[in-house]
Amino acid sequence: MFKNQLTFNLLLIGILLTGCVKHALDGNREERDIRIKKLQKAKVTIPFELINNLIVVPVRLNDSNELKFVLDTGAGQTVITELAVDQEFTIKYQRDIRLNGLGTTGSIPALLSQGNEIFMEGIEGDNHVIVFILEGMFNLSHYMGTQINGLLGADIFENFIVEVDYDRKRLYLHDPDAFEEEYDRKKKDDSWTHIPAKVRRGKLYLEVEITQNDDSKLNTTLLVDSGASSSIFLYPNEDMGVLLPEHYIEAYLGTGLSGEIHGKLGRIKKLKVGDTEIENPIIGYPNIEAVEYAIRNDNRGGSIGADILKRFDIIYNYRNEEVLVRSNRKLNDPFRYNRSGIEVITPVLDLPYYVVSEVRPNSPADIAGIQSDDIITEINYKHVFQYSLDRVLEILYSLERDRMTVQVMRGEEELDFKINMNDAIQLKD
Repeated sequence: MFKNQLTFNLLLIGILLTGCVKHALDGNREERDIRIKKLQKAKVTIPFELINNLIVVPVRLNDSNELKFVLDTGAGQTVITELAVDQEFTIKYQRDIRLNGLGTTGSIPALLSQGNEIFMEGIEGDNHVIVFILEGMFNLSHYMGTQINGLLGADIFENFIVEVDYDRKRLYLHDPDAFEEEYDRKKKDDSWTHIPAKVRRGKLYLEVEITQNDDSKLNTTLLVDSGASSSIFLYPNEDMGVLLPEHYIEAYLGTGLSGEIHGKLGRIKKLKVGDTEIENPIIGYPNIEAVEYAIRNDNRGGSIGADILKRFDIIYNYRNEEVLVRSNRKLNDPFRYNRSGIEVITPVLDLPYYVVSEVRPNSPADIAGIQSDDIITEINYKHVFQYSLDRVLEILYSLERDRMTVQVMRGEEELDFKINMNDAIQLKD
């Protein structure tokens, strides 16, 4: 029995598990480790929450109550990242393992467990592998504003054809055999674009074309990472012709399994995914020491995250190593970044209590005088108890405002700041 307060951060989790990879899609449904409960049903519909671009679904494991998991194409297995003090369930210990991923602190210890049960709406499974992180460092819940318990990865994508509707916030899990004919019809439908992919160790990779700011073309392989709220990470590689944009900022980019990730943030002219061109997306360029493990062991140029993925309806077909995509109404939404420089957490989950966790050096907030550990009480003369965390982030990431007012409590002192919100990463005309 485990009662753990483990922590997890948000943004990009490109997980490289040193554990095992399993499951095959072929065979009868009853023989699969995860399956639709009712044999006569061809699919199950699961509503999801979309928080900070991430898909959050309810899951039960063994004898647990309902837990919340991020659906993560970048995770090789189901990963427990944290439990609240009042959450517990039985887990079968098998052996200790080490996990490696993005960041600079090296591998971290975890527990590997097999033979577990998993339950979702209309879904059941057994012989399920769970990886339980033993060192909390990510604080995902505090960056999401609600309790998040872990990542749901390759097991779902390998046992179903997974359809994601970001607009309707619906996840459709199709039985791969029953869905075969309908899938072939969709593949021939002009409204859908077929994109060949590669599946390696339970993770999906796409070839994309990037138009850099000097108009040079860069063709590279990116990990599809629905568990990263950002748009694109492009790893520094001069041999591949990766160029930094003329205008960029030094930024905290997030935390991976192996610690914090810092680097540069800028824009490129164009990203081409299949036949779809996306203008002026924001790119994160992690410092080399944070991505050495991924470069050495995964042979990829970076990752494509949920700020790109949410602009499409997507059907993931791991068995055929391909995806179908169809643009939705978000396709041409502007790409936003944290112009203010204020990173915010909610130390008391599910309450509108917002604390500054970090201030980007030389950012508008830093110049104005805001500091880490300041408690935000008002934004633009409105009390923040009216806002969800998503709404607070939307304001901090705003492209429409040139000035923002922030009131904070610092100790027992109430302070007001005016922040000039310049766009430091505009493309050169």
